[in-house]
Amino acid sequence: MLFAEMPVLDYPQTILRPLRQDDIEPWFDYLTQEAVYQHTSWNVQSPAALEHYAWQTERFTDSSALRFAIADRDTDRLLGTAGFHTVTPVNASAELAYDLSPAAWGRGLATAACASLLRWGHRHVGLVRIQATVLPTNQRSIQVLERNGFEREGLLRSYRKVRGPSRDFWMYSHIQEK
Repeated sequence: MLFAEMPVLDYPQTILRPLRQDDIEPWFDYLTQEAVYQHTSWNVQSPAALEHYAWQTERFTDSSALRFAIADRDTDRLLGTAGFHTVTPVNASAELAYDLSPAAWGRGLATAACASLLRWGHRHVGLVRIQATVLPTNQRSIQVLERNGFEREGLLRSYRKVRGPSRDFWMYSHIQEK
């Protein structure tokens, strides 16, 4: 995904910034906590499996996946990540994904990050359709999407393998207003 300016996170004491190599270990640490991975499709076995998410701007193309770090403004400590994958420039669409460390849960941070990326994706990048998939068991993520005006489109049966078996996912979309 190509862009000329960073999204701005409208949430006290936090920023969106490039995901760096030194974020990989703390990201892996919380992604492998059962409370996190039980409601996601993550299946990372080592920090090395996440290293390709660290920013390398020379490799960006118009269809590159893009992940931002959600960090504490004062300490720069990683609180979560958010970004886009399955970017399809010809259709002006991408899939939004986010995750938070359990230490950052319950404060509205995921909702704020989602809202910031929606605004940025539609207005700055020019995405018409921003979609998100979520396991039916992930009620917190469903609430984040619905608070941000995503509409549930339907159930994608056996859509993605999750640590072995194929699982169902809800498909949500947010369409740019004309």
